[in-house]
Amino acid sequence: MAAKIVLAVRESQFIEPLLHFVHHSDYGEMLRITAFSRMETFMAFMKSGETPDAVIGDPVFIEAWLLESRSRIPWAVLHETNGTVNSGPGGQTGTAIAKYQALPALLEAILQLCDVRKVKPAAALREELLLLGLVSASGGSGKTTVALNMAKVLGEMGLSVFYLNLESVDSSVLSLRSASSGGPGLDGLLYELNARQNADDRNRPGIKPDIGKYVIRHERLRCEAFRPPANLQEMLQMTKQDTLELLELISGSGKYDVVLADTGGLEEERTLAVLERCRSLLWILRNDEASLYKTERWVKQYVSGFSDSAAGILERSAYIMNRAGDDSGWGFLTEGLRMDAALPDIPSWSLRHQAELRLNSPQFIAGIRKLCQTVVEPALPRVFTGRSL
Repeated sequence: MAAKIVLAVRESQFIEPLLHFVHHSDYGEMLRITAFSRMETFMAFMKSGETPDAVIGDPVFIEAWLLESRSRIPWAVLHETNGTVNSGPGGQTGTAIAKYQALPALLEAILQLCDVRKVKPAAALREELLLLGLVSASGGSGKTTVALNMAKVLGEMGLSVFYLNLESVDSSVLSLRSASSGGPGLDGLLYELNARQNADDRNRPGIKPDIGKYVIRHERLRCEAFRPPANLQEMLQMTKQDTLELLELISGSGKYDVVLADTGGLEEERTLAVLERCRSLLWILRNDEASLYKTERWVKQYVSGFSDSAAGILERSAYIMNRAGDDSGWGFLTEGLRMDAALPDIPSWSLRHQAELRLNSPQFIAGIRKLCQTVVEPALPRVFTGRSL
C-alpha cells in the first residue's frame, strides 16, 4: 500500500516537478503525496481527521502544525542539509531532509521516514553517467545560455547535474552573479592536480583530490559547478590530459546523472578532450549561413582524421539551431548536416545588462525542455522518467 504523505512548501514550482516525477516513476506505487503551498489550506487539511503516514514541509508549516497538534505522526523539516531537528512543543525530535537535492534522493529520504521498503533499489533507476559536451564553431551562438538553461531544466526534473565551464574566461558568471562565494575554484583544483603529478602522489594512483571543496551549488539552477577560476593562467595552461582527468574525477564521484561540459574554441585542448570523452555532443549554431558553414568545415575536419577525438563523432553529435526566430534555419541545411532541434529567438536578450534574464524566459525554457526530451531522455530513459525501457 502506498504511503500517504503531506507536503507543505511555499513554492508551487517546487511541488510541480516533484509530483510529475512521482506520477511517472516507480515511486508512484509507493507514495501518495498531497501537497500544499498555502498555510490555511494545509492547516484545514490537517484538522480534517486525515491521518497521513508522514508530514514534510518548510519549517513555518511544520512549526504551525506542531503547535496545534500532539500527533505522533512522523514529520520532517525541509532544510539545507540532512539531520535531526527539535522543533515541536516539548522538544519533539524530527528529521531534517535536504530540500534541494536530486528527486530520487529526496524521495528515498521520504520513504525512509515512513519506513517503507522499496522493492526496486535506488540504483536500478540510475544508469551510466551522461557526459554531454556543448560545442560551437562560431562565437555568439548562445552556447552557455543553452547549457545553463539545460542544467536548470534537468535539475528541476530531478536529475543530479554538474555544470562544467571550460571556457578560457567563464562567461556563466554574468548570469550567476548572486551565486558566487569565497573559496578555491577550478583553478585551485587544477593547481592541485598539477602539484600531485610533480610530487610523490604520482606513485599513489588510488589517492584522488577531493573536488568537493572546489564546488558550489547554484540553487537557481539546482546544479553544482566549480567556483569560477580567479587565476586565468591555470585555465590557459590546461591540457587535454588535464581535462580528461578532470572529467574522470567528476564522473568518478558517483554523485551525478549528467555532466554538462561547456567549451570554448574548437581548437583548444580542453575542447578536444570533450569531443573525445563525451558520450553526446551538442553543436550550437546561430541562425546564419556563416555559422552553418563553419560547423560543417569543423565536422569534416574531425571526420577526416584531424584528431583522435573524431572517433564516432557523427554518431555522437546533435545539431541545435539557436535563435531560430520565425525562420528555423532549414534553408541553410546541406546534405551533411541536419538540425535536431531549434530554440527560439528572444529579442529582449539583445539589450544591455540582460544576462540574468536569460535563465527566466518561459518561451526559451519550453524549447530547452523539448531539447532535453530529444537528446537526454533517450540517453537516460530510466533516470529521466523513472521508467524502464
